[in-house]
Amino acid sequence: MSRKQMIGVARPMSDAAPKSRGEARFAADIQLPNLAVAKLLPSPHAHAEILSIDVSAAETMRGVFAVITGNDIPAVEGYDPYDHAHGFLARRFAVFVGQPVAAIAAKDAETAEQALAAIRVEYRVLDAILDSTLAMAPESPVVSRDLAGEAREETITNNAGDAEMANGDLEEGFASADVVLEETYEIPVLHQGYLEPHAVTAWWQRDNAVDVWECVQSPFGARDHIVQTLGIPGHKITLHTTDIGGAFGGKDQGLFSPIAVLLARKAERPVRLALTRAEELTMANPAPGTRIQLKVGAAADGTITAVEGKVCVDVGAFRTYWGPASFSVCHMLVDKYRVPAFRLHAQDVFTNHVGFGSYRAPMAVQAAFAIESMIDELAGRLDMDPIVLRERNLIAEGDVTSGGTSMPKHGGVSVLQSLLDHDAWSASESPRKQDGLCYGRGFALGLWGSGRFPAAAIARLEKGGYVRFTIGQVDLTGSYTSLAQIAAEELGISADRIVFSRADTSRAPFASVSGGSSTIYSMGGAVHEASKELREKIIERAALELGVERSDVRMDGAGVVVAAHPEKRVELAALYEAETSLFYSKYEPFVARGAKGGGVARMSAPCFSGTIAEVAVDPATGKVKVLRLVTAQDVGKAINPMLVEGQIEGAAAQSVGAALWESVEYDEAGTVLNADLLDYRMPTAGDLPEIEAILIEEDGGDGPFGAKGVGEPPMIAPAAAVANAIRDAIGERINHLPLTPERVWLAQVKEGK
Repeated sequence: MSRKQMIGVARPMSDAAPKSRGEARFAADIQLPNLAVAKLLPSPHAHAEILSIDVSAAETMRGVFAVITGNDIPAVEGYDPYDHAHGFLARRFAVFVGQPVAAIAAKDAETAEQALAAIRVEYRVLDAILDSTLAMAPESPVVSRDLAGEAREETITNNAGDAEMANGDLEEGFASADVVLEETYEIPVLHQGYLEPHAVTAWWQRDNAVDVWECVQSPFGARDHIVQTLGIPGHKITLHTTDIGGAFGGKDQGLFSPIAVLLARKAERPVRLALTRAEELTMANPAPGTRIQLKVGAAADGTITAVEGKVCVDVGAFRTYWGPASFSVCHMLVDKYRVPAFRLHAQDVFTNHVGFGSYRAPMAVQAAFAIESMIDELAGRLDMDPIVLRERNLIAEGDVTSGGTSMPKHGGVSVLQSLLDHDAWSASESPRKQDGLCYGRGFALGLWGSGRFPAAAIARLEKGGYVRFTIGQVDLTGSYTSLAQIAAEELGISADRIVFSRADTSRAPFASVSGGSSTIYSMGGAVHEASKELREKIIERAALELGVERSDVRMDGAGVVVAAHPEKRVELAALYEAETSLFYSKYEPFVARGAKGGGVARMSAPCFSGTIAEVAVDPATGKVKVLRLVTAQDVGKAINPMLVEGQIEGAAAQSVGAALWESVEYDEAGTVLNADLLDYRMPTAGDLPEIEAILIEEDGGDGPFGAKGVGEPPMIAPAAAVANAIRDAIGERINHLPLTPERVWLAQVKEGK
């Protein structure tokens, strides 16, 4: 296959067949000699001081190899009681229901459970704070901190970080508005919904080297997690990646590996820790609950004049590692549109909930639910088409973003226009009521930047004329297939001749997280650079073999030909053989390297996405049925259109789940009430219509061949679009997700409908 024929081609995922045959090895599938099973003892209290832990009975039980508590954690420089990574075991204080206070390694799960039951813990129960609003009250109890074993400092507060961003004359902006709206929006705790719970296997070798197998999105981040929490030198740790049964941000750097490592050291054998579903929904790192107060003003022609708001994010017992989550929401409230005046206050709050983490397009669904609901209300007040109103206010290339940077070129207008012209929007409306159901449609717009993270790849020519890439990136969503297409396009060979090796951290060049809309954008760039370097070396070597100038040859499928005389060629397989004789090598081996640096730009290669949703609402029960979903997204260049469409479909399904069903529910003591997949309701195939994906290939992407990030943008808009469609159907706005039948029914009852 000649060059320039691989990009834009739909190819099935390279690992589809082995996964469908059950051949993939997930983290819980790792089998090692004398493997022990680990179990965790959770705190039953949301907030308590641990006065004593008696593990003697458990330690003497037959078949128990190790018991650890917070006392077994080594003292490390840089211990941070505010960091979720350091809270893998409670030390002096337990700060959420479910926080592990002890762990067992035993011959099997039954023995481990019996040993857990034998542990005696004496607690002094403390007042728990479970509401982010009450947490900031002066008289509120505060979440305890283990400050180097010292007594709790009186200066500790529940303020986990606050900031304010402002621009323009806010008073003038509201004074010039013809319509001013104020609303408060609430979004609950959301779990990422992956099918495979966290799992990790650790093996502490005799030379103090540690091997770890973990289902993580960032192998190097997971390795560094162990370094930072246990003080083990990084070169002593090898993080082996496994296949991953879903992640969506919830497995970006691992959580529980320090427990498995400590148990393995004490047990002197490998140890596997695999969470149950209940533990997953209680102990892991879901997306935080958020409250957004918003005030928006607009002129009669629809021009937004001012935005004011306050964002409060319940981050649980630990800070989010990416910084104030609420500040991210503030940016996303105003980054899509031209807003001449704004003032937004961000507040992260500590509570006695589990520490929270990333979920696909972190905090963007929350921000979009608020601002896109508000924009829709403005459109109704001004009697304007909601898409036209958004287009009128859309941020343009060169405009200054809320972060102070210049907005790059983007495809936002094309996204809006494609949906404005789509028959899901342009067709005459169906009857508002028919057969006892209320019908409505809604629209929402999303924006996300492509993830610019450091990445490196090594390429080498192999026997038979194949090219192997060694990378440290996990293939989470078929990304190796698209990376192979990038390499094949640049090398001028078939993607079937590209092989990827997922190497552990001791052998792979550095790679960042698989996620953040970065895999193709960042690692794809590294693979592209390595391919270019390898191609140049192959062409130069082939020219020598053929006895012509370098400029006279070109790649041609599995070989190199003389352009003017195609019958003169040398195969890649032959070039490899010429360099690898055991006793005589004519040339040095073909090896190439590609690397891309990270970036600090907040809006690298911006990706707009928009969604139209159609719903039917049963007013007698409040039940909502989604009838149609159409999402258009600016993808820059679709390396593999089929996989991009799959990303859009999967993200839309997750977002609809957030809109209609999903919420981690807590009782007044801080215990999760729905810690299973029966009660934590996620959408199934029967709940969703066929999802239509429209790929907008707009110039402006600076990834390989013009690609942009694709994984996160389609998650942002559907939840808000469904909310807007329900508003259109029943005539009432519901500002609290999820939009359950109870809430929909009550909204009508309160208004006498």
